Amino acid sequence: MALGKTLILRSSRSERLEGRNTAGPILVAFLALLVIVSVPVFSTVLPPLLDYPNHLARMHLLVEGGNQFYAVRWSPLPDLAEDLLVPALAHLVPLELAGRLFLVLTFALLAGGTLWLNRVATGRWRWWGFLGFLLLYDRILLWGFLNYLFGLGIALCAIALWLALEEAPRWRRIVASSLVALACFLSHISALGVYALALAGMELATALRRLRARDMRGLAAQAATFGVQFIVPTILIVFCQPASPHGVLSFTAPRRKPDLLFSVFDNYNRPFDVVCFALFVALFGVLAWRGRLRLDPRLGLGIVMVLAAYLLLPSQMLSGSGVDRRLPLALFLLLIAATAPRALPRRAALAIGLAATVVFAARMVVIEKMWLDASRTYAADIAAIDTLPEDAKLAVAYPDRETNAGGVPELHVATLAVMRRETFVPTLFAYASQQPIALRQPYRDLARATSPNWIWDGFVEGNATERAASAALLKDYDFVVFADRDLFTVPPSSCLIAMPSPPHFRLFRLRSGETC
Repeated sequence: MALGKTLILRSSRSERLEGRNTAGPILVAFLALLVIVSVPVFSTVLPPLLDYPNHLARMHLLVEGGNQFYAVRWSPLPDLAEDLLVPALAHLVPLELAGRLFLVLTFALLAGGTLWLNRVATGRWRWWGFLGFLLLYDRILLWGFLNYLFGLGIALCAIALWLALEEAPRWRRIVASSLVALACFLSHISALGVYALALAGMELATALRRLRARDMRGLAAQAATFGVQFIVPTILIVFCQPASPHGVLSFTAPRRKPDLLFSVFDNYNRPFDVVCFALFVALFGVLAWRGRLRLDPRLGLGIVMVLAAYLLLPSQMLSGSGVDRRLPLALFLLLIAATAPRALPRRAALAIGLAATVVFAARMVVIEKMWLDASRTYAADIAAIDTLPEDAKLAVAYPDRETNAGGVPELHVATLAVMRRETFVPTLFAYASQQPIALRQPYRDLARATSPNWIWDGFVEGNATERAASAALLKDYDFVVFADRDLFTVPPSSCLIAMPSPPHFRLFRLRSGETC
């Protein structure tokens, strides 16, 4: 018995020493990889993320305290990560740099949270945790769902902290978990959901053991320690949220759920991305099949809970889009954090490391090329925006297909006029339940009356009668921009006066008069 305890202590001490010895190289490698994934962010005029221009314009308004078109309306919304941090950074550095630094910090939280959680779950720092860097440029990033991604990074760190404080005094664990749960909530409600689901799964086995042993006092203490951290977020959700529009409740077809897991690699080159995804899945599959992959059982139950939510959640709910599509990234980062190769031959380990490095380097080359192409496109768009007079009213038209992520999106580029020319743009995000920005009257009603899709359909795809009807919607605007990543033609109209602008971002002055 004494010999067994001695061996266990030696083994534990050996793991701690090994973890300590590799901490230095791990940190150096982490910083180097973070620099590499940040290169595209700083090499482009504007990151080609669908919602990013809209977010940046909102940050400008928060810094300035609003203007004649938009008012700042702060409330404890579960979608404020960028809104709280970027304006604060903008008091120290230029706003555009602050936006880029927020992206880098998001990368650091996602990759660093995965690495730290892997360390806590497996007992030592491992190179395996760096697989998270392969997933940073995923479809959710291309959508520009930045508050969720930032919150997910906090959630990963929060799960690691929950495990790290397992042997700490209960009060310390309650205080720490309450703070990080609130941080998750304020970042994004979905991030809090991932955190709560993962923790619920991790605590389930212990709770069942206590229930079978009829340890009701221990079960009550466990439930209290777990539940206290969600009291403040629950109060904020129930009593402090603005009214939310009913929106549309729609579900992804069940057959598409497995396909959507591919979104963690899906960005610019479909065949290449499919190969990367196949290699990634094969790595886990082969190691598991050969018994070379160790899964932390508690984190495994947490992954099951998040997976169940992914399968059951709708795609569209209230004013939120892609509700279920946010979860594949969480699933795969948790899977990386919960696993570790065991008894792997040195050659196999080196082969895996080399293959991961090659895939990572190839993906970064593809991403950098696309972002450089986007830089040239956006430079021309911004030059057109800068020709607008200040305080103008700019209508926006785009086709419904432009709402898809990928490529060089033009959907929200026009909102940059809000920060560059103090222009009114009706498509700026100003949902009471999501953003601390509100449209002032009468511009709120004006925005509701001018749907970008209606204007596009009338002028670009409609006949003369439909063009006239669309022109009538624009009587209170000074300019209109037609935007689409695909080439298009705007038929001649007596109401439109063409201005110098690039082919994907066609800017027109609106002629005033009885017929327009």
